[in-house]
Amino acid sequence: MFTIEYGYIHGSSYAVALSDIEFFSWKQNEESGEYWVKLHVPSGKEIRVRVTERDLRDIIAKWANKELDLQIGEKYELDY
Repeated sequence: MFTIEYGYIHGSSYAVALSDIEFFSWKQNEESGEYWVKLHVPSGKEIRVRVTERDLRDIIAKWANKELDLQIGEKYELDY
């Protein structure tokens, strides 16, 4: 569970400014349909959250300050 407010994303054990996130990476759990998302920060560390596809799109849209046309779960993506 997470909340985004006042430019920060936070959960029960983390808080980070959206502006400090350098990039995102994610992988879908094929059994549950949820996504494991890594929020990569400058220290080389990452914050991991489990979210729905809609939540993933919302997090990235708030980080980018606009809606992006992401091809999440694209049929021909390379995923090893």
